[in-house]
Amino acid sequence: MSLIKLYGTPMATCTVRVLLCLEEVGAKYEMVPISMPTGEHKSPAHLARNPFGQIPALQDGDLTLFVELGEVEEGA
Repeated sequence: MSLIKLYGTPMATCTVRVLLCLEEVGAKYEMVPISMPTGEHKSPAHLARNPFGQIPALQDGDLTLFVELGEVEEGA
């Protein structure tokens, strides 16, 4: 099984929500920081993970997940 990678800004609320879920289920993951001030979230590499250029993005092997905040709040 591959290590889950979470791309985001550790201090951003949207990233923290995902971090809390990963911790709650005891998942093994790697936090990959994305710098918003430098525009790293708009880089081609990150846009390949999330075409909206937002954080967070979660990658597990060939599967990449991203959701917009409205979708998360509506599902809660």
